[in-house]
Amino acid sequence: MRYLSLFVLLSVAACAKAPPQDTAVPAVAAASVPPGDPVEGARVARRVGCDGCHAEGGKGGGMDIRTPQGDRIVAPNLTERRARYDDRALALLLRQGKTHDGHVPVGMPIKMLQHLSDREVRDITAWLRAIPAVDHPGLAETTLTPDAAKQFAAGTHPYSIDMLPDAGLVPPAAPPTEPLALGKHLAHTSCSECQGWDLNGFGGDDAPSLVVAKAYTPEAFRRLMRTGEVAAGGTSKTGFMSEVAAYRFSVMTDAEVAALKAYLDAR
Repeated sequence: MRYLSLFVLLSVAACAKAPPQDTAVPAVAAASVPPGDPVEGARVARRVGCDGCHAEGGKGGGMDIRTPQGDRIVAPNLTERRARYDDRALALLLRQGKTHDGHVPVGMPIKMLQHLSDREVRDITAWLRAIPAVDHPGLAETTLTPDAAKQFAAGTHPYSIDMLPDAGLVPPAAPPTEPLALGKHLAHTSCSECQGWDLNGFGGDDAPSLVVAKAYTPEAFRRLMRTGEVAAGGTSKTGFMSEVAAYRFSVMTDAEVAALKAYLDAR
């Protein structure tokens, strides 16, 4: 999301329009579908940034942003918040940005997370239910200025688009298996938060267009995803991509990395 590139997070682990009408979200915990896999859920949660923003183990505070206007946006403790949601409510949160009490999930990249498949949502849910509870007594709360709170509630804040889903989007039941389709899915569920919803960047050295991926050989791209080392060697110009890749994208399989590279090259 553009918070990552415009405000420079205190922790960099995470990698205006009116709100759209409600869209149907399938129940992801129905008896007719298999339960989620908490081990796979931990891997997906790492890739999409859940335990980056919310810190490892979900204790909260991995994302802690202060804006020039006086707002403070802090990712909460997931092991405390999970009790407020049943499985369907978690799907609504990830897919539509609907919280348990109706407030806007400020800072959550719903525009990216809405593309998660039903299976990935079930897996993340299983991971969230399985992680041990942890106390974080010093964790700060999100505080917004009155103007910002009003704008977010109305969907008119300049960054509301990050938290608003696309009307009518129907996510897949599972991640695609065809390489180009899988690469597109991975890009839109892993990269678009920082590199733009069209993957053409938000501007700035830490959020460039992903056309830069075409300059990488498959081997160099795999090294970037595994270690954060850029094609020229060393870390990225701001260090942001290198940290995000090493923390989040290193959990991707070889097949996923190859599929992502193939899709980015084909754009």
